[in-house]
Amino acid sequence: MPGTDDNVLRIGPLELEASGDYLILLRDEFRSGYECTFCLGQGEVKCEGCAGTGRSLLTEDGRCPICHGHKTKVCPLCNGKTVVEGGIVIPEDRQNEPTTGTIISCGPDVKRHENGISIMFPSYAGHQLKLGGETPEGEEKEYLVVIMHESEAICRVRGHLELRRLKKKLAAHTTA
Repeated sequence: MPGTDDNVLRIGPLELEASGDYLILLRDEFRSGYECTFCLGQGEVKCEGCAGTGRSLLTEDGRCPICHGHKTKVCPLCNGKTVVEGGIVIPEDRQNEPTTGTIISCGPDVKRHENGISIMFPSYAGHQLKLGGETPEGEEKEYLVVIMHESEAICRVRGHLELRRLKKKLAAHTTA
């Protein structure tokens, strides 16, 4: 997660702070609950032969012989299919936009919400931005940021990540 102290969202050199009765939140990524747990539905994992650098450890200017310089390789658990065997494949054009997120910054006039809580909001609420930045581990990541009016929030959400984990466990037991 990017730096978030003093009601300011920091992604690399960029700083965002909500004003008035606006909220800034990090939008949750879409998860169906059937994604491969090893690659998290990406279909690829960082190459362990070169530690994700794409360079050979044996020759100075050579490419990694495992990933051929691509820095990643096909996930060994799902073979690049992004879901575990027996899971349901959801085509990308049918995936709903996520409608939950965690509030990172509240404007001074916000009355009903506070930093750190999860809320639900309409799919196309506010201004949605994709911002690239580095994780604390130094890896590039894309953050989904929503800047929205306080009144656009539908409700607070508690336990939604635990509910997804439970659904996934139940689905794993029924596909055996």
